[in-house]
Amino acid sequence: MLNLMNADNMYYHAPHYPELVEFESNPFLTISNQGAPGGPVHLSAVQALHMAAHGVKSLMLREGNDFVVPVLEGLWWVDGNRPVQEVPMQHWYWKLLIRVPDYVTESHWEEVRTNTIKDNPLIQSINLEMIGEGTCVQMMHNGPYDREQETVDLIEAFMRNRNLVQNGLHHEIYISDIMNTPPEKAMTILRYPVKEAKI
Repeated sequence: MLNLMNADNMYYHAPHYPELVEFESNPFLTISNQGAPGGPVHLSAVQALHMAAHGVKSLMLREGNDFVVPVLEGLWWVDGNRPVQEVPMQHWYWKLLIRVPDYVTESHWEEVRTNTIKDNPLIQSINLEMIGEGTCVQMMHNGPYDREQETVDLIEAFMRNRNLVQNGLHHEIYISDIMNTPPEKAMTILRYPVKEAKI
């Protein structure tokens, strides 16, 4: 059984200090919307995405290509150039992700979508897409999400010292279960795609 979290250590692991890493494109099941983290829209999307991922797992098991469903991820952004802290959470945009193996095809996903949409209408909003962020700075954040800015500050200082600027969305990888882990014990990789700043 393929376990991506063990097979791709760099993708699912980060130190407790900023580091520069490189990632290729990978396939993900994704769903996008707007709303506060932990709000009803967000949690409904989380549930639908997990249902979809386990539907794909069941299909792959029947084909002899079983895999362990990896952890949830999220891309976050707001309109304009405003700092996210100045934007009410209900106006935050997000794309939720769960990575799947390279051998999962669009035809596999269409079969799963057709068979599961009757159980959850949100399944129709889920896509299979390739996402690649290239060069990134990342770091493990330990503790509550409302203290993430402390970790972001360290990442941004690392970027400034190396003449790097953000080149993509704020990316969170939820190593601990967002539904069942106490906030003080949460472990979240924070990742930012970067590029060299223009001089």
